[in-house]
Formats: sequence, C-alpha cells, structure tokens
Amino acid sequence: MLGAQDTTDNSEPPTDAPKNAAHTVSVYLAEREATRDVTVVVEESDGTVVFEREYALSDANESHEDATFPESTGPETVVVTVDGERFEEPWPDGSEAGEPCTDGNWEGVEVYVQGQPDEAPSIRLDGNCQHVTLD
Repeated sequence: MLGAQDTTDNSEPPTDAPKNAAHTVSVYLAEREATRDVTVVVEESDGTVVFEREYALSDANESHEDATFPESTGPETVVVTVDGERFEEPWPDGSEAGEPCTDGNWEGVEVYVQGQPDEAPSIRLDGNCQHVTLD
C-alpha cells in the first residue's frame, strides 16, 4: 500500500492526483513506559474537521501508522489532546526539509507523544510524503 518516498525531485506536485489519494496521520508514543489517551483532530482553515481519531497508547500499543483521510481536503491545523492537555499546531509542510511533496506523494503528519509517566505530556509534529490511496 505504501510506496517509496521521493524527496529529491523539487518539481511541483502532480495536479492530476487520483480521486482516492490520501493524507496520512501516524501517532507514536515516544516514552513506552507511559500510558497516554490521545485524540488527533485535523481541521481545514474554516474549522471543518477532516480527520478525528482517539488512541490509547501504551507499551503494548505504542503506535498507529498511516490512518488516512482524502487528499482533496485542505488540512490546516492539527489539534492533539493528550490526557486532557490540548496542543494546537499548523499542519506541517510535506517533508522535513520543507520541500513540497512530489511524484504522486501526498502530505502526511507524524505525531510523537513525549514525556515520562510522571511528567506533563508534550508533542512533536513532523511532516512526511507518501504515496497512499484510500481503499
């Protein structure tokens, strides 16, 4: 389902993306000793929710990779709630280098939930580029 990433070509993304092209959301628990209840919401610029999912992260379930939502949406904001604490960040650009996604790859986000069990949680967001389609 996932293709190889291509971050070396700096051309514009294709305008004829398949109708089932998808953005991805991956969530990771950085400190596996911790147990965290996490909700991830992705909103468009007008506040429309285009993705929402809840996660119960622990050592036994430390990640959930590549949940999808349609590429035709315009993700603008990522809201992550960890154990009741809310974090709001802009949707990251398509790659860690800041270049747009190319060659049939679409933007995704990786959410890293950080903090030891006895510490307040924090998050880190990274962008990625993958060729993913909806089933």
